[in-house]
Amino acid sequence: MDKQAADRIIAGYTGKLFGFALSKTENIDRAEELAARITLEVYVSLRKARHVEKTDGYVWRVAQNVYARTLDEESRGKHLSLDEVSVTPAADQEILKSEECALLRREIAYLSRQQRDIVLLHYYGRMKLAQIAQKLNIPLGTVKWHLHEAKNTMKEGFNMQRENGKLSIAPVRFTGMGYSGSSGSLGDTSDFLKKVFTQNIAYAAYHQPGTVNEIAQELGVSPVFVEDEVLYLEEYGFMDKLPGGKYQTNIYITEPTKEITEAEHALNTEYARIVADKYIPSVVQAAKAFDPAMYYTPGGDINFLLWSVVTYACCHKLNTNPESAWEAVDRYSIKRKDGGEYVAWAAVKTDFDLSFDSRLYVTCGNMNRGSEKYPVQSWQLNTYYDRVNNNDGNWRNNLHTDYEYLYEVFTGRIQKEDSQIEKYKRLYDKGYLVQTGKGDRVNMVVVVSGVDDFKAMLPEMSEELAVAGRLLDRKIYDIRKSVYPKHMQPLCKAWSSNMFTGGSFVAHLLEQLVADGTLILPDDIRKQGLNTIMFSETLPPR
Repeated sequence: MDKQAADRIIAGYTGKLFGFALSKTENIDRAEELAARITLEVYVSLRKARHVEKTDGYVWRVAQNVYARTLDEESRGKHLSLDEVSVTPAADQEILKSEECALLRREIAYLSRQQRDIVLLHYYGRMKLAQIAQKLNIPLGTVKWHLHEAKNTMKEGFNMQRENGKLSIAPVRFTGMGYSGSSGSLGDTSDFLKKVFTQNIAYAAYHQPGTVNEIAQELGVSPVFVEDEVLYLEEYGFMDKLPGGKYQTNIYITEPTKEITEAEHALNTEYARIVADKYIPSVVQAAKAFDPAMYYTPGGDINFLLWSVVTYACCHKLNTNPESAWEAVDRYSIKRKDGGEYVAWAAVKTDFDLSFDSRLYVTCGNMNRGSEKYPVQSWQLNTYYDRVNNNDGNWRNNLHTDYEYLYEVFTGRIQKEDSQIEKYKRLYDKGYLVQTGKGDRVNMVVVVSGVDDFKAMLPEMSEELAVAGRLLDRKIYDIRKSVYPKHMQPLCKAWSSNMFTGGSFVAHLLEQLVADGTLILPDDIRKQGLNTIMFSETLPPR
C-alpha cells in the first residue's frame, strides 16, 4: 500500500486505537504505550500489504494480535524490539529488512540524545513512561512531551530526503597539527585530533556552524557516532557551542592552495633578501665582537656560533608589531580541562605540485625550556638544516631535562657510570654531546648570560626595515584572509603580523645565507646542535 493511503487509515484510527488500549489496560500510561505499539504495527503492516479488502477488520485483527502478544510478553518478561513487529511471524524477516524499518532506525539516530534515550527505553526496552521518568530523573510530563515530539520529528524525517555532504565521499586529513601556548597533561592538538573521523567533525563545523545532525549528515554517518566526539571536543575547548544547538570549531585550520602557497613563498624569498642585506651584516658583526669569555661554541667555531645567533636575532629582534604576537596567543588561547592553555592549529593535507621544495621551510619553534633544578634555560628553532639522521624535531623531543643532563655533565655533577648511562645515551642520541679524540664535548652554543642581557647585545632593526616588515605583514594577510571563516579573521590577521620572526621566513633567510656563503653548513655531527642556545651560569670546558 502506498504511504498516503496508509497515513489516511492511521489518522482515522488513532483515537479508536487509544480507546481500545484504554479499555484493555484501564490505565492511561499503559494505554499510551499499547496504543503506540499497535499504531506502529498497523502502519508497518499496511505498508507491506498489497491490498486490504476490509480495513476495519484488518486493523482490529492487528490490534488484538498486538494486545495478545503484549500479555504474553508481560507474563514471560520478554522484551520485543521495534524491528520485530509484524502481522504474522512469517513476515518477520521481510519487515526487518523493510524500507520503513530502515527509515525508522535512521530517524531514531537523528533525535536528540534525550529523546533518543526515551524512544529506545520505551519501544526497545519496553519500559513504562513512569519508569523512564524515574530512570532519567525527569518529570513524567517531560517524558510524555519528549516522546510526542520525537514521534513528530521522526514522522517529518520519513518524508525528508537526507543528502550526505561532501565529506562523506571526500574526507579531509590534517597533515600538520600543533599549538601556540602551553600544552596540558593530555598533549596538544595532534593528540585530540589523531583520528581522521575527529578531524572531519572539526572541519565540518569550521566554515559554518552546525548541529550534531548537520555535522553527521555532512559526514554521511549516524549522529550517534558524532555526538560524543562533538561533546569531547567542546569539553576541551576545540569547539564552541552556539545558540540553537549549533557548534563551531575553535581551531585555526589552514587549507592551503597552490596559488596562496606559491605567492607566500615568493614574498618570503623577496623579503628574506632584504633582511639578509639590511640586517644580517650587523648581527654578524655583533657576534664576532662578543667577548669569548661569555660564550662557548663547539671547537671555537665562529660559523657555528653565527648560525644560532642569526636565527635567534631574527626570531627576537625583528618584531614589527610586538603587541600583536602576544595578543594573538593571549586573546585566543583556550584554558583546557587538562591544564593546557593554547591556540590550536591544524593544516589540511593537500595534493598539488609546487615550484619549490616545501620541506626546506618546515620549522618547529620558537621553543623555550627552563629548569627548576639548575640555573639553566634554552632556546631552539628546529629547521631543515639541523634535522639529520631522521632526528625528531617535534616539540615533544625537546625536553628541559636534556639541558639539565648536559649541565650535569659539563659541571662534573655526574660521571659516565652505569647509574647515569641513560642520561649520557640521551645526550649522544640527540647530538648534544659528541665523542672526540679529546673526550666528550658539548655540541651547542652556551652563553653565560641571562636571556634579556643576551638580547640586548643584538642589534635593533632600522626603521626602514620595520617599514618593510609591516608591508610584508599586510601583503601576507591580503593573500590569506579569503580562505579563513569570519570567526578566525582576527586570528589570521594577528598571525600574519611579525612575519620576519616566523619560522618559515627564517628558513627562507637561512637558505639565502647558505647560498651566499654568510653561513656554512657544518658536517652532520655538528648539525644536530645548530639553532640552539643554552643559557647557563657557567660554560663547558673548551
